[in-house]
Amino acid sequence: MKMDSIIDFSGFIIVKSFSVSLRFVPLGLALWMGRRIGDAVYFFNIKRRMIAYANLKAAFPEKSSGELKRINKAHFENLGMNVIELLKLPFMAKDYLGRHVKLENADTIKSGLEKGKGVIVLTAHFGNWEIASLVASLNGYIMSVFAREQKYERLNNLLNEFRQSTGCKVITKGFSVKDIVKTLHNNGIVAMLSDQDAGANGVFVNFFNRPASTAQGIIAFSIKTGAVILPSFITRVGIDKHIAKAGEPLELINTGDREKDVKVNLQRITGILEDQVRRFPEQWLWAHKRWKTTPQRNVLVLIDGKAGHLNQAMGVAEMIEEALGSRLQARGVEEKPIVKIHAAEIKFKNIFTKVFLSLAGIFASARCQGCLRCVKFCLTKESFENIKNKYADIIISCGSSTVAANIFLKYENNARNAVIMKPGLGHGKKIDLIILPSHDAGGNIKHNVLITEGAPNRITQKSMEEAANRLPAPGSRLKGIGVLIGGDAKGFKLKKEDVEKVISGVIKICEEKDLDVFISTSRRTSQEIDRLLKEKFSDNKRCKLLIIANEKNIEGAVAGIFGLSDIIVTSPESMSMVSEAASSGKHVIVFSNDNVGAKLGCWPRFATPTKYDRMVSNLEKQGYLQTERPGEIYSKIKEILETRPGIKKLEDRKKIAQRLTGLI
Repeated sequence: MKMDSIIDFSGFIIVKSFSVSLRFVPLGLALWMGRRIGDAVYFFNIKRRMIAYANLKAAFPEKSSGELKRINKAHFENLGMNVIELLKLPFMAKDYLGRHVKLENADTIKSGLEKGKGVIVLTAHFGNWEIASLVASLNGYIMSVFAREQKYERLNNLLNEFRQSTGCKVITKGFSVKDIVKTLHNNGIVAMLSDQDAGANGVFVNFFNRPASTAQGIIAFSIKTGAVILPSFITRVGIDKHIAKAGEPLELINTGDREKDVKVNLQRITGILEDQVRRFPEQWLWAHKRWKTTPQRNVLVLIDGKAGHLNQAMGVAEMIEEALGSRLQARGVEEKPIVKIHAAEIKFKNIFTKVFLSLAGIFASARCQGCLRCVKFCLTKESFENIKNKYADIIISCGSSTVAANIFLKYENNARNAVIMKPGLGHGKKIDLIILPSHDAGGNIKHNVLITEGAPNRITQKSMEEAANRLPAPGSRLKGIGVLIGGDAKGFKLKKEDVEKVISGVIKICEEKDLDVFISTSRRTSQEIDRLLKEKFSDNKRCKLLIIANEKNIEGAVAGIFGLSDIIVTSPESMSMVSEAASSGKHVIVFSNDNVGAKLGCWPRFATPTKYDRMVSNLEKQGYLQTERPGEIYSKIKEILETRPGIKKLEDRKKIAQRLTGLI
């Protein structure tokens, strides 16, 4: 006997026996048992509890975590009472039920039937939807219920038996189109649920500010048969009372544009449901993956105040659109991907809270959802307020100081997460994707680690063209040399004399070959070097752009310079800057300190290569860039201009986007 058959048979015996035993249990006690069953499911079914909480957080960003947890628990208790009521239905006397279930606005049903084309009762997994058909039978109407087939045959038949004990007819989903049309043509009543994910075949309409795939069958049946649509919901009042209210007929909009009309009408229907759920949030089925097929992803980027880390994290976040597009295409969803990115800086109260949160992150788990006390304790008030109510499907961060906050927010939002650079001891297993440049990678590579040649970045052909058009570079001819000057870093000191040699070589070759020059510094550039650059280029006619970042930074300056240049000359200390240059599809020259050696790969025997040295050396070996001493920049640029060697573009972007597809 197959395992499914064993489960089906055992489940049938247990449910049937429990249903019979409930016959002798007073309703009040039975419903108390239902609430305790709901509490047990809430406690033990962590997966569904987390799905429900995350859905609630996305729908109600204005509510506190305490409110969301209360609603979530009440929603499970409501489901538990629904099960008890369904199992007791065969043994409840109709006069008894008449005292507990009330129908309001019944005249709309009568008026709908008087038109002779049938009535579609549009409802949802709200209140106790399973006894809605009982309301109709108590008032002399026979309702046909549009039901989904369950996996286990015996349990499915038992469930339908309970439903039909109230006087309704069950129409099985998947083999029922003709039955539904026939019922409506015979002026019958069909109840249909409109709030489940309809997959790739659904129509996407906004539901709690997120596109949700919605079945269009209700609209199609109404158009085909002329049936009246009555949005109707049953609401639990207190513990053992229910009010079923038949809504006013929904007049369908019909402009002749069928595709547009279906979408508009479904949006109206979904809006009615959303209004109902907002009034009684604990009575809707939040544990269902209603937004499973949505083309939208909300991304939260955590930053530590370092520009390079921000660019890397934002670069990965922007790649999600490409990854999501591939995912939707594979699922047959024709909607365009929608990626909403929110960046938030993580600021700690002091060094001690920074260390504390890092240690706490080792012990973070699903039980942290709805808490965030550790995060609140460690972050400044402004920083915590900026993230506590932000719902996200994906959390991205770069740098070790933001890893713990990333982990806590992953559990809070039931999200997936990605970290760039090493996450630190004890954190790796809690990260879904670790993006690690090859120079940082060790020998033991885990399944959740992606090794890249360089650092992730935001450079694309489109971003370079758009940024170039925004830059204030009058008279530029899209033919020149871009120069990126950084500053001191750990294990590296940028010397004024080296920079002076570089710019002298650049000026010389630009005069000789009639080229423009575009220059940008960074916030790490020393004042001494800033003054040197202003002295050399402020009045130089070849210099079409000089950006001193410490005085006035321009958004997109680096990408714009790439777009305007044929050759890029950059200092070596910034992994982000060098990776951006190597991703530009331009010739790249990285200059070293003269005292280190002719090439970055040629360290003196007494010198220890830094991580910057290792990265640049690796990229040079792979053919993505060339390195040269500051005093030889003129000769290197001249050689490139005269020989025009091939360009090998760093393509980490494709690799990262492919791995992100599995993360979505």
